[in-house]
Amino acid sequence: MLKYKFKETKKIKRLLTELESLKTLLNQIKIPPHIEENLHEDFLLPRRREILEIIKDHPYCSFDFISRRFLTVNPKTLHYDLKQLQEKGFLIKAGKTRGAKYKARE
Repeated sequence: MLKYKFKETKKIKRLLTELESLKTLLNQIKIPPHIEENLHEDFLLPRRREILEIIKDHPYCSFDFISRRFLTVNPKTLHYDLKQLQEKGFLIKAGKTRGAKYKARE
């Protein structure tokens, strides 16, 4: 049972038991793998989703190519977004220095 620091009334007790039962139901829900794969891209932040779309449209993009689309975004933020996309498996980075290119994972 959830613990709170207030006087429990009958309504609150009923609400807490309902919340506990909903929590148990949510923990039991399993998303099928074929649906789960398609959902990941939908949960990306809008800027990261747009970066991914740019890279899908133009395979082997450089950072400069991507940064031209986001002139108002700090370059460190774009590097961080690219790193996050890479760690989550959406991108492949070819190269390690200034000449690095990004490709969308298929």
